[in-house]
Amino acid sequence: MALECAHCGTRCEDGAARCPKCLRATHLMPVPDAPAPGAKRSRAPAVVAVVLAAGAVGAFLALRRPQGTTAVAIPATVPRQANDPFHTGPELASVVATLRAERDGVARLRRAGELVMQRRQAAVAGEGDPVPPPRSADLVWAALPSARDVVTPLDLARLVAALLRAAGDTTAWVAERLGPARPDEPGDPTALLGVFVVRSGDNVLEPAAGTVVAASSVGHRSLDEASLAGAIAAQSALELATRGGPRDQALTYANAAVDAWPASPVPLLARARVWVEAGASSGLDLADSDLRSAIALRDDAATHLARARVLLAMDRLAEAASESSRASRMAPAWGTAGLAMLALHPVLERLDAGVIDGCAALRRARAPWTDDAYALCAPGVADDAKQSAAQRLFGGGDDPLRIAWALAALGPDFATTAHARLPLGSRRECARWLMLLGRAELAARVLGGADAGI
Repeated sequence: MALECAHCGTRCEDGAARCPKCLRATHLMPVPDAPAPGAKRSRAPAVVAVVLAAGAVGAFLALRRPQGTTAVAIPATVPRQANDPFHTGPELASVVATLRAERDGVARLRRAGELVMQRRQAAVAGEGDPVPPPRSADLVWAALPSARDVVTPLDLARLVAALLRAAGDTTAWVAERLGPARPDEPGDPTALLGVFVVRSGDNVLEPAAGTVVAASSVGHRSLDEASLAGAIAAQSALELATRGGPRDQALTYANAAVDAWPASPVPLLARARVWVEAGASSGLDLADSDLRSAIALRDDAATHLARARVLLAMDRLAEAASESSRASRMAPAWGTAGLAMLALHPVLERLDAGVIDGCAALRRARAPWTDDAYALCAPGVADDAKQSAAQRLFGGGDDPLRIAWALAALGPDFATTAHARLPLGSRRECARWLMLLGRAELAARVLGGADAGI
């Protein structure tokens, strides 16, 4: 190990008492020695996923960390530097230098969060959004200013951890948040990829919010090397499943994620999504099995609603209603659970006299889109205001439940648009929600007028 002066950046030998250039005796930070020219990094010996063909692009790359123990395939669209999930290239040199200049670890952690928040215009992947592929820290940083781009909580956590580690913080690492930010909301409202934070010393940074808190105040679990590889494999699987990529490749990534990260429900949730898209007639049964296993690992509202959606597709309406009711009771301020209560209300009335009022749940919900969703069921809202709210809701994402709720107010022309916009699996789910809402004619339009099976 060498030492580097945080004030002027001069390198000096280990054990030096002062910087040879500026003569300061403070803030001499240890930095790893550069590898000898031509030296090769050691490769991970245990392989948990096969390398796949990527069509015309060619072979897929293997994800590993230096001195790691796990290799997981990631798409060939990720550049070669993403072989190291914490690699930072020359594009981030000035950012790393800014962080090195901070006086201590807490200030460095806080500054990293501020830099990411100040730069970020990209949306964080949410319900119904296509999931982007895993990218290197440089590419995530480059994507942040674009309002048309989407990043995941894992992307943000990996970026921050990479910046901190490049700035000399060897304690910085990615951790999965185990509980919700608020007690009346699910831990991961997407029920897809999880929520990730950055642990540094005794503090935790929430990258999506830019806040630094004591580690003891946030339920979290640091990922080991295999788990981090599994998380990235899960994101690769979801990217293929949500963007219509090769289904067999998505399933390979999902299986690799489950094998590499068995302690978390996230890989099971990802594989369940892949089963829905790729599993043909048996896919729903396999998805239900994975979702029940995920609930056994972590009893979360979003996971219950994810299972409700699978049960809805299997025509097990009573079970779907019960799972949705469970989700709504666990997270009463979660807007998606409120929408499910509105759609499943006729079924729930037969099952439970104390059924939750979905419209009241939307009134308490905090998501940006829920004001518009609430306007469609609240009393006293003018018809033109309802139409405007429904159009904003329709254009705000591709979640089939939200689209169905908007279509119930917008009518057949928008249902035809939804048919062209949504992939087949989403069209079918949207049609099922519309059937529950009593709008069979709109459901047929969403399916394209063909008997595709609702």
